[in-house]
Amino acid sequence: MVQDFNLVADVGGTNTRLALSDGKSLKHETIRRYKNSFTSSFEEIVEQYLSDIPVSQIHSTCIAVAGPVHQGWAELTNIDWKIQNDQLKKLLNTRISFIINDMQAQGYALASLQAKEVQHVYGAKNIDLSKRMLVCGIGTGFNIALVLPTNTRFIVPPSEAGHARLTAGNSIEQKIVDYLINTRGFAEIEEVLSGRGMALINSVLFPKNSRNSEEIIAQATKDPEAKQVIDIFTTIMGSYLGDLTLTTLPEGGIFLIGGVSRAISKFLREDTFGFGFCDKGRFSDFNKNFGIHLIIDDYAALKGCANYLCHGSGISQDPNVLRQ
Repeated sequence: MVQDFNLVADVGGTNTRLALSDGKSLKHETIRRYKNSFTSSFEEIVEQYLSDIPVSQIHSTCIAVAGPVHQGWAELTNIDWKIQNDQLKKLLNTRISFIINDMQAQGYALASLQAKEVQHVYGAKNIDLSKRMLVCGIGTGFNIALVLPTNTRFIVPPSEAGHARLTAGNSIEQKIVDYLINTRGFAEIEEVLSGRGMALINSVLFPKNSRNSEEIIAQATKDPEAKQVIDIFTTIMGSYLGDLTLTTLPEGGIFLIGGVSRAISKFLREDTFGFGFCDKGRFSDFNKNFGIHLIIDDYAALKGCANYLCHGSGISQDPNVLRQ
């Protein structure tokens, strides 16, 4: 029987990850991942987890959710689930329970991520935890988190940037925008910058050759059409991240998270991603001052939840934690 710990969870559109934490430290032997498609609610997953990892008492809990968080409840964007904080408190028999956006959790995680859990992928290589940082998540959906350091902690406001309007920089991108407007009524960023994005681009350009995103990535090195889809995806990705960079000025670094980010990182070339990122008119050279890094820790959001429970993620003094 595990003793009194905190429960942290990362509820995505496809998977839910849970763990117990002791202060800011995850108990790695308690980490579990569950497929959302095999259950009808988050509460069922919690019950299964408590059956797999018996706990004498949950002291407090923090749940990171891939969707907007309202006062006391959250609604997931890409799966028909609602999570009520009052129900969680009853289920876990605890008085202390928080629900935050999953990208907020990723932002809070930066305070304790180890250097070995981050890879440089583009631009400037320096990381500075004392300056503004931007986390961009590309997975089942798309969203961002702006990380604002203070002397003692990080502040990470919520965002729903994936639902902003997708703009076009050339005729091919305009064709994608027009398709989304005609079929969905609105062209939003997440329809392209997400797990379904490459498949959508492929269906617009090559409707006779249906492929999902995993197949496109696998074929990109040998199939010209798949390569073109990847090039368009990474150019749009670079363009939007470049816009966000001008909006937020993340001098401390830009951090990519999510399964699609990891899969696409090897295709971030200068003539596609780099062009989109820096094609900003008078400020094209200015964007070259910013660096982009890939977080390869699949459980970073859980660390962020643990940090949040410790008063909003005080900056770690561990010498192995991200430094310039």
